[in-house]
This record gives sequence, C-alpha cells and structure tokens, in this order.
Amino acid sequence: MNGQPWKAGKFAYSLRCSLWSEHLGLHAGEINQISDPVSDTTYKDLWLATAKENSIIYQDVFSCIPNDSIHSRAALRQCMAHQKEKLGHTTIDLGIAPEKIQSCENGEVKETDPMEKLKHVRGHLVSFPLEFMQQEDLRPVFNESEFYTSPQVFR
Repeated sequence: MNGQPWKAGKFAYSLRCSLWSEHLGLHAGEINQISDPVSDTTYKDLWLATAKENSIIYQDVFSCIPNDSIHSRAALRQCMAHQKEKLGHTTIDLGIAPEKIQSCENGEVKETDPMEKLKHVRGHLVSFPLEFMQQEDLRPVFNESEFYTSPQVFR
C-alpha cells in the first residue's frame, strides 16, 4: 500500500474493493483505480474529488444547509431569505428541488434542469461542510434563544 508491497486476504480485499466501488460509483472496469487505498491518487484524487463534486451538485440543486459557502449567521439568514424569495419556501425542510436551476456564466443567465445535473452524481459520497459558520463564535450566549451546539462541548 502507498506504493509499497503488501498482502491482503482475498475476502478482505474483495470486500474493500466492492464497498469502495459502490461508494465511489465505479463500474466494473474502473475497480483497478482503488487497488491502493492509501495512495494520494486514490484518496485525494478519487475519493475526495468525488465527494466534492457530489456536494457541489447537491448544493446547486437543493441549496443544502449547512454548506461551506455560509460562514456567518448573517450569511445564513441571507441564504434562507434568498431561497424563500426565490422559491416561495426554503428547501431545508422540504427537500425539493426547483423546476429550473439558474446559474450565471460569462454574464449570461443559464437555466438547467435539476434532474440533468443530478445524473452527474457518482456513488454516495459528499463532503462534510467543515467551513460552515467558521467566522462565528458558536459558544452559547445566555441571551440567545437559539444554540448551534450543545453547551457540554465547551466544558
């Protein structure tokens, strides 16, 4: 592994390849891409890249919250207000996609069918939004009625 010789049991190797190919959405002819699970080409270039691409597609279609583009409470409120204004509701609780997705490319507004975009999702991987609310101090404040995390985290 990681470019060094290694031995693995036949069952363990086949199980890992089967699970990884399912998570990554690989076809039978692509399984050789995951033969070395700890190499950078497998983990960074395949696993993380697939998760990032899937996350971007889901964000474009469903406007998922939390996501890495929301760094503050003001940005969260703005995102939710934008979705409510655009769709008449927020998709946070409803989990429904808009009829058309609008994007801006080279100054032109382009409409895309969400189902066409979702066809590009591979496997089941998505990235965990580690940059969500990164500009906020999320420790509980006693005068707030809303908490983002449990007070026990900060003891």
